[in-house]
Amino acid sequence: MPYIPERFPRYKDYVMPPFPALKKDLSGQYDKIKNFDSRDSDILICTFPKSGTNWVNEIISMMMRGSAEYDTVYKHTAMLEALNDFGALEQIPESTTRILNSHIPLGDLPPKHIENGYRIVHVMRNPKDVAVSFYNHMANIKDMTTMKPSTDFPISWPLFIEHFGQGEEQLYGGWFNYVKTFEKAKETGKLSNVFTIYYEQLKQDPMPILKALAAFLGVEASDELLEEINDKCSFQKMSTIGEEGKDNTLVKKMSTTGKNFLFRKGEIGDWKNWFTVAQNEAFTSLIETQMKDSKLKFIFE
Repeated sequence: MPYIPERFPRYKDYVMPPFPALKKDLSGQYDKIKNFDSRDSDILICTFPKSGTNWVNEIISMMMRGSAEYDTVYKHTAMLEALNDFGALEQIPESTTRILNSHIPLGDLPPKHIENGYRIVHVMRNPKDVAVSFYNHMANIKDMTTMKPSTDFPISWPLFIEHFGQGEEQLYGGWFNYVKTFEKAKETGKLSNVFTIYYEQLKQDPMPILKALAAFLGVEASDELLEEINDKCSFQKMSTIGEEGKDNTLVKKMSTTGKNFLFRKGEIGDWKNWFTVAQNEAFTSLIETQMKDSKLKFIFE
């Protein structure tokens, strides 16, 4: 069985999840992203999958509204590569800040947003926990075409982690390429208006980051509001939202268990429960090789 099934669409030199919009018209979807009419008020959240996108999206949404109340929808309603109708975004009044998100590599994000230096919030998480979370995410999501449990992915954990981050068949181009491209773009000035968040730091010491994020977004937020946002956006509460207005219809429909597959544990260091000693040694060596010229520092436990 191949590492990534053939039903997953290929774009350029990387693999994409089988979102219906991509399966229907891959090149057309990327043309829509390329020609997306970004606004200077837009906020684009950029992450590799399973790095805290829903978490940060909820935090930003609360900050922009000045209220610690959950948004009524999940971030996939403004996820560029998964959008079925870009017109819905275009119809949002210009007086309203659009909070967008995407996992696609930097080079394929809307050029207008990048070239004009519109706001980007970039979130990173250590690759060992990303790999575990990604594997479990794919294990608990149905085939998006048939809406039935997948029979071809994920493969076994040993094979998954052996190939994760290396080789030609990589979802979204692979974690290493993703984070290194963003790092280089920030160093060279290609990206000039970026707020970077490390998942682990946000979890361990959130308040300084929340204050800095509010300043970056240009919103006034009292310590009391930020404390309330931090509480409402804790993993325990985020994993059970729905009773307070969040639309869980699509999430439940796509889940193999009927539960919210978007949130599993949210822990730092859960990789220890999955990696064998040999797997950890091999993956650590891969990190050292791939990131030898990088200045990025990640927290693994």
